[in-house]
Amino acid sequence: MAMQLLKADDDFADRMVALAGLPWSRRAVEDAFVANGWEIPEDEEEGPDIGWWEIQFLPGREEDVDEWWLELGGPPGCVDDGSPDAVCAHTGCRAGSYVLHPFAYFADPEDPAEWDNEFGPWHSRPDVRGEATAADYDAEYLRVAALLRERLGEPEAAGPWPYEDIDATRHVRWARGDAYVILLDGSDATSYGAYRRAGVAVRPRR
Repeated sequence: MAMQLLKADDDFADRMVALAGLPWSRRAVEDAFVANGWEIPEDEEEGPDIGWWEIQFLPGREEDVDEWWLELGGPPGCVDDGSPDAVCAHTGCRAGSYVLHPFAYFADPEDPAEWDNEFGPWHSRPDVRGEATAADYDAEYLRVAALLRERLGEPEAAGPWPYEDIDATRHVRWARGDAYVILLDGSDATSYGAYRRAGVAVRPRR
């Protein structure tokens, strides 16, 4: 058993909550990426170059050593309005748009060496706790839930998972303005389900 862990602290929670409070326009969200250090523009005049619908690697980290990333859905804004400041009310434009920031991955391979041969040198990463158990992973999920409750109060009543574009076996959701802040735990799509992944997502309300 092992768990890869990002420092999901007060700053982490504050940034995700603040993101949900922004107008869901491309300019506002992408400017937040820069302010949070999630993107460093190569050209200040052209602005950030965000890979929507893809993995957004966080800058300043080394591949297979300490890299972390965001999982991104469609871009904010409107397909009928190319303005970077457009905030769209169309259900179709908002449905697939989200920012998901993972903070923990968990796996329990029978043979860690064979696992690393297939998926890369995971167990040797400095942010992987080789002794971590499923209970430790659950405790981290609950710890982040407490951080979000401190900022957002009690979440919505529990219900079925409402999204098809992200896998989740459990979740907690808060409404903030015109968006949702969602704590979730589910199968990691980028590794085809090899890991469990816990993260916080922000997406516009439909």
